[in-house]
Amino acid sequence: MRTLIRVNVEGLTRVTHAVLPAMVERKRGAIVNIGSGSSSVMPSDPLYSVYAATKAYVDQFSRCLYVEYKSKGIDVQCQVPLYVATKMASIRKSSFFVPSADTYARAAIRHIGYEPRCTPYWPHSVMWFLISILPESLIDSIRLGMCIKIRKKGQAKDAKKKAQ
Repeated sequence: MRTLIRVNVEGLTRVTHAVLPAMVERKRGAIVNIGSGSSSVMPSDPLYSVYAATKAYVDQFSRCLYVEYKSKGIDVQCQVPLYVATKMASIRKSSFFVPSADTYARAAIRHIGYEPRCTPYWPHSVMWFLISILPESLIDSIRLGMCIKIRKKGQAKDAKKKAQ
């Protein structure tokens, strides 16, 4: 928990604090933060509550800075991906709805500066729309089931490692 908070809240805030003065002086710049669908798209992210909460901070912090610094020539954006095939997400294979890190990065770069919050990989935008029209209770139930399954798989992997 501490690491999540240190990286996603403290680290983000400190780095932003360090780079903003020079951007204000130059009257231009861009800050691109990475949020998460766990806090912006999904109504909840059970079993990952601290992660989702820190990403909600990223989203709100970015939005506030966007409003504060837009008139000073500084674009602040929070990009909100859903799943991306990375080691952190424990997803090895990319697919249409789960891009590789390179595919996501290409989409992300193209969206810098357009809006304060975006989902640059367009299939994620489609998923966001579909999620938004479903009842929250249904999404919560599906998400809880998925998260329990992921946790059980991780616990089994840990137990297997420990037994070796």
